[in-house]
Amino acid sequence: MSLTLVSTPIGNPDDITLRAIETLKVSQSIICEELKPARVLLKRLCIPEKPLYELNEHSQESELKELIELCRSKKMALISDCGTPGFSDPGADLVKACVKEKIQVDVNPGASSLMALIALCGIELKEFYFVGFLPAERNERAKKLEQLQWVKVPMVFMDTPYRLGSTIKELALVWPKRSGIVGVDLTGGHHQVHRDLLGELSKKEWPKLPFMIIVKNRIYKVAPARKI
Repeated sequence: MSLTLVSTPIGNPDDITLRAIETLKVSQSIICEELKPARVLLKRLCIPEKPLYELNEHSQESELKELIELCRSKKMALISDCGTPGFSDPGADLVKACVKEKIQVDVNPGASSLMALIALCGIELKEFYFVGFLPAERNERAKKLEQLQWVKVPMVFMDTPYRLGSTIKELALVWPKRSGIVGVDLTGGHHQVHRDLLGELSKKEWPKLPFMIIVKNRIYKVAPARKI
């Protein structure tokens, strides 16, 4: 049959589309990242509970094969805990497998912190390099940042909420004089956008909230001191 990727709210629970609600209603079963958030979402949308199947970083290959067979025979929906499934989560493996098996794959787009930050950044981003999550291990993170020094376009970073402050400090060590734009909790109730040099942003106290960072490609040049 088919698999439909359904975007769910990231921060504000009202950021759900009518199309997403209808897709979840007519789907025979739902594949989710975790059972509890999926049940909470269905209850909020007044959708009767239906068979739920987990797909996350702990899923085995045998479980993925089972999900492929379900997509082959039923009308399935795929959701993540928040945002768009397949974007920096294991849903991408299922999509890849379904495409390979010639199973129809559709998407219901929705809230996007990436597009929200691009809209709010105040610069014309004709092109950018999406870095996403840096490696978790410190040495690997440093190595990745070293490789990124040669990127000539603005870069977009994201990470888990508790790494917001440390990520900005790491970026500031590499590019202290580059401008950064930090979007914090863009789709939630604590919407913040901060614009400054990374060196200055690294001095701030940051909350543990979802975030994305744009690092501009142009190095800030300090004007020479005027002689008196």
